[in-house]
Amino acid sequence: MLTVPYKDISPKEAQKLLERKTFFVDVREPEEYAQVRIEGAELIPLSEFSGRYQEVPHDQPVVLYCRSGNRSSQAAGWLAAKGYTNLLNLDGGIMAWYQAGLALDTHPVEATYHQTAFTELTPHEAQTWVQEGAYVVDVREPYEYAMGHVPGAVNVPLGRFTAEVGRLPKNRKLVVVCASGGRSSQAAEYLVGHGFDRASVGNLEGGTYGWMSAGLEVER
Repeated sequence: MLTVPYKDISPKEAQKLLERKTFFVDVREPEEYAQVRIEGAELIPLSEFSGRYQEVPHDQPVVLYCRSGNRSSQAAGWLAAKGYTNLLNLDGGIMAWYQAGLALDTHPVEATYHQTAFTELTPHEAQTWVQEGAYVVDVREPYEYAMGHVPGAVNVPLGRFTAEVGRLPKNRKLVVVCASGGRSSQAAEYLVGHGFDRASVGNLEGGTYGWMSAGLEVER
């Protein structure tokens, strides 16, 4: 029987943990965090998680959240694979927290991406790269790819990535894509670590979700 490596908790359960000074991690993107957040939460975007997960403490409970609970569940799964325990995912994300009538910090703050080994691309920047001839690699699973992908993208699931990286061109820019930017950041980091030019390896911020939210078309 499969077991989930984290526990989903309700907004009211999360609020009690916040009152006890439990460590909260917001895995949304900086522009989302800058607008509204749970007070005291640390920002570690899912797109940067592979390089920054060690900022999350091992020795205490951790509550992760995003907009709806999907990206934070991915982050919780990543942490569990790295040996973390006592992981809690806010079911329904910050939207459920808001709908439960709980307080949010809306004071404007400046939030930015940390320096990465690769180039972070907004959806429109990625579109420009594609229009200029970049090679697009989608590292999601085949069933996700079939549901809709960046036009022209080649599907190389993350589980096969290290075995197939040798067939990716080094003489073209590469745009790496997943659902939300987390898995693709791992792949982009791997590429730079294996001889690909940092300036030519781009990670699509927000993944296909961000691409579609920007009004850009997908191919099926």
